[in-house]
Amino acid sequence: MLPFHSTSKSWGRGLLIGWLGWTAYAAFYAAILALQAGVLYLYSLSGSLLSHYLMALYSLPVWFVITRLLANKPWPVHVLSLLFGAALYAYVWLNSFLAAFHFLFGEAIWQQSQLFVIKYWLLHEAIIVYAVFVGIFYAWRYQRQLREKERNEAELRLRTNQMELALLKAQLNPHFLFNTLNSINALVGSDPEAARRVLAQLAEVLRYSLESDRQPLVPLSAELHFVETYLAIEQARFGKRLQVQTAIDESAKPLLVPPMIVQPLVENAVKHGIAPKEEGGELILRVQRQNEVLEIEVADNGVGSKDLPAAHLLNNGRGLHNTDLRLRKIFGEASALQVNSTKDGFRVKFKIPVRSTQ
Repeated sequence: MLPFHSTSKSWGRGLLIGWLGWTAYAAFYAAILALQAGVLYLYSLSGSLLSHYLMALYSLPVWFVITRLLANKPWPVHVLSLLFGAALYAYVWLNSFLAAFHFLFGEAIWQQSQLFVIKYWLLHEAIIVYAVFVGIFYAWRYQRQLREKERNEAELRLRTNQMELALLKAQLNPHFLFNTLNSINALVGSDPEAARRVLAQLAEVLRYSLESDRQPLVPLSAELHFVETYLAIEQARFGKRLQVQTAIDESAKPLLVPPMIVQPLVENAVKHGIAPKEEGGELILRVQRQNEVLEIEVADNGVGSKDLPAAHLLNNGRGLHNTDLRLRKIFGEASALQVNSTKDGFRVKFKIPVRSTQ
């Protein structure tokens, strides 16, 4: 909900614009009347301002009815209400205008104006004016609903992304924490310094994980540092069974990527490719910028599997599936994960548009 002062300011600005609009229309109408009837502009302006200010005053209840009372009603109710409103508006406006004109300008000018003779024409004019501002009110209401819908959709996308990040964190924490704490426990007696180093790395990984939903995009350098720290912890656990090779395009490091977008791919390679292999294996992380496209690839020479459709591979791996959904939502279908699994290992990559910090 908007703050009170913001709402009041918006209402004040709307009323000012409305008053200026009605005044300009009244002045224009008075000029036409003065030219056609041959009366002094001052006299025609006075009557025109009285007439149109009353119209403006009576448009406020119509505004309330359209924007509040009829907000969720079916269209037949709208039509019937507006037809009845047109007749009521024209009748009330005409009688109050004639009474106010007679009271303010006196009997002599009243008789000279001959307003009582053209009252049916005035009714016709009032209905036309009524139709015009009703159309304006509905156009404004439609625009506001459209903006509100877009705002709600944007908020929903944001919440969805936050939930997906929360899910990634939930996946990261349980088994990763358990394995890392076991590694630290094993190192405490034999190599206390290594245990302290892994503990510091674990704290760094958890800090990045907890802070990752504060920004929709982060520098690739930060994401890569997070992945390197994660792999350093895993290497403390697997030892020589986990070899890591990187090929990083230095020009790509300042570019922006979604947080925790690479780690699930690396974790999948370690957990499902290298860990089950008795002698271990090698993980390769490649990052390359090609003009306005950033390409990131994670490959391993682990246990692999027979050739399987990409859809099967994505739907049977939660980390891959969630990463694929995030990429599609943020960047479109062209950035979906590309996966390939053979008996010689597994490879997954994606391409996203270049987004710079500058």
